[in-house]
Amino acid sequence: MEKLNINDLNHFIESRKSDVERIIARDRKSERIVRMRKRDIDEQKILDILCVKRWEKTEENGKVKYITERKWYYEFD
Repeated sequence: MEKLNINDLNHFIESRKSDVERIIARDRKSERIVRMRKRDIDEQKILDILCVKRWEKTEENGKVKYITERKWYYEFD
C-alpha cells in the first residue's frame, strides 16, 4: 500500500475537484437537493404557520374528508 502525506493528498483532491464537481452537477438534475443547514427557529415557525393555514384552507374547500378519527381522505390535485 502506498503512503501519502497530507500535502500530496490535498494536492490530489484539488486537482480532481473540478471534474468531480462537474460530474455531481450533471447527475444531480433529476434528484432532490438535500438541505445541508438546519432551519433557524423563525423559519421553522413560519413554515409551521404556513402548513397550518394550508391545512385549514383545504378543510374549508372540502378537500379533506374525515372517515374515522385516524383515517382521512385528502383530495390531492
